[in-house]
Amino acid sequence: MSRATSKKNFWYVLVLTETGPVFVTHVEYSPKVAYWNKQEKPYELGESRAKELAMGLCCNGTMAFPICHFYELDSQPYFYNRGHFEWVEGKEEEDE
Repeated sequence: MSRATSKKNFWYVLVLTETGPVFVTHVEYSPKVAYWNKQEKPYELGESRAKELAMGLCCNGTMAFPICHFYELDSQPYFYNRGHFEWVEGKEEEDE
């Protein structure tokens, strides 16, 4: 088997929150609920489930994206354990 055909893609769902982007960490399919926790490992879903979950979250008012990565993730996108993420409104530069 060639290396190119043995490559696995890892699919996740990234949720944009007021305190920064967070990967989904747990899904309950029976009540159709997804959870995201900055301190937990991202939950790998597979392509079709990641796309369906992201679409469902968006339809319910939560901005989410299916993400394909070439290796398995073991942490969230930022080092939340070292501090926090904060949105800061930028200042427009004045024309000179």
